[in-house]
Amino acid sequence: MSERPVDAAYLRYQYDDAEKLQIRIATHAQYSERTSDAFASWLLQHVDAARGQLLLDVGCGSGVYHPALADAGARIVAGDASRGMLRTALAQAAADGYTIAALSVDAQALPFRDAHFDRVMANHMLYHVADQRAALRELLRVVKPGGRVIMATNGADNYREFDALHRAAAAKLGYTTSSHDAAAFTLDDLPLVRSVLPAAEVFTRADALVFPDAASALRYYASGPIDGIEDRPADGSHREPLLRAMRAAIEAIIAREGVFRVSKTAGCFVAVV
Repeated sequence: MSERPVDAAYLRYQYDDAEKLQIRIATHAQYSERTSDAFASWLLQHVDAARGQLLLDVGCGSGVYHPALADAGARIVAGDASRGMLRTALAQAAADGYTIAALSVDAQALPFRDAHFDRVMANHMLYHVADQRAALRELLRVVKPGGRVIMATNGADNYREFDALHRAAAAKLGYTTSSHDAAAFTLDDLPLVRSVLPAAEVFTRADALVFPDAASALRYYASGPIDGIEDRPADGSHREPLLRAMRAAIEAIIAREGVFRVSKTAGCFVAVV
């Protein structure tokens, strides 16, 4: 079966530019149930960046954490396998008036000397890495003694309501939903993390997405989860029938319950080395 999160072609499709990721970021910002303490602010408390510290953001994406880190006075090195993401992170830095260094990296073989960074982040990206233990060793290698490694990820049952509807819709249409358990990296993986970073602790944060209408939920679904089927048609012909089926299912839930509520648990591993 296809292990979609580490499939190179799928990662290019998802992350050659920031459009799909930005849809998901905007969805979390607009529809999260917990509005008084955004996940980014919660996570940055665990990063505990200080003025003058050198921070590496592995799998930086569009640089969502960078403005606050720059405000804290950290010196940011942004690394990502996608040059499109790096361009977006650099453009955001230029627009907001701070500076980052940005370069293409492989998390399994980081191009930095040992004990170089005060803080190392790898947020919501290790489930895209084929050899996660190798990546963990690299995160440990490049952080200074007394430094900190932070790795955000999701709970194992994240978005279970969305997943149930997707599986049912796919089955009705004759599709098989993809399985990528071997590539997963969730908050249940503390034993794996501690095999490399023995002092690691896990912190969790429960929340939900609350969609008032089907359109807002479908925009999120179409940005990525819709492609969770085996042998995804290259022409995208699976998308329209799945969207129709999902719309009907979500509208029925909203008619019955008033909203479509999707549970999400996220969190982070933190290791002081």
